[in-house]
Amino acid sequence: MTATETHVTSTPRRFWIGPIGIGLAVMGAIGVLVGGLYLALLRVPAAPPRTQQIGSVRVTFGIEPRAPWAGPAEVMVSIVDARGTPVSDAEVTLTYDMETDSIGRRMAGMGEPGRATARMESSGRYTAPVPFPMAGQWAVRVAIARAGRPEGQGEFLVTVR
Repeated sequence: MTATETHVTSTPRRFWIGPIGIGLAVMGAIGVLVGGLYLALLRVPAAPPRTQQIGSVRVTFGIEPRAPWAGPAEVMVSIVDARGTPVSDAEVTLTYDMETDSIGRRMAGMGEPGRATARMESSGRYTAPVPFPMAGQWAVRVAIARAGRPEGQGEFLVTVR
C-alpha cells in the first residue's frame, strides 16, 4: 500500500437481521400456536345422535356439522313408530333458543326463539336449516304432529362453538 491509498475495511451491516429474525420467529410461533389450537378444536368429540320417545314415535336427533360453529347448521330428525317403521306423515317443527353463552351466562328467555319447519328428505328423515348466531349452549325443541294431532315435544341440547 502506498501512502495515498487508504485501507478501509468495512464490516457488513447486518444489524437489521436481528429484529427481522426475531419478528419472523415470533410470527412463526404464533402461527404454530393458532394452527395447533384450530386442529385441537376440530378434534373435540361431538355428541352422538340422541334418541327420545315423543308420544308414540321414537325420534333420533342429529346435527351437521356434528360439532357446529356459530353460523348455519343442518338439523336432522329421524322418526320411527313402535315397530321401527319410518314415519312419513309427520309435521316436524323446531324451535331453538340459547340457554347459555360461551362463558356460561344464562341467556334463556332473552329473546324470541327461532323457528324452522323441517321438510321430509326421505322416508322418516326430516331436515331443517338452523342458524346459530352465537357460540354457547342451545336448546332445540322438536315438536311432532301426525294427521294434525300433536304427538309431543322433545328437547335436545346443542353446544355451538
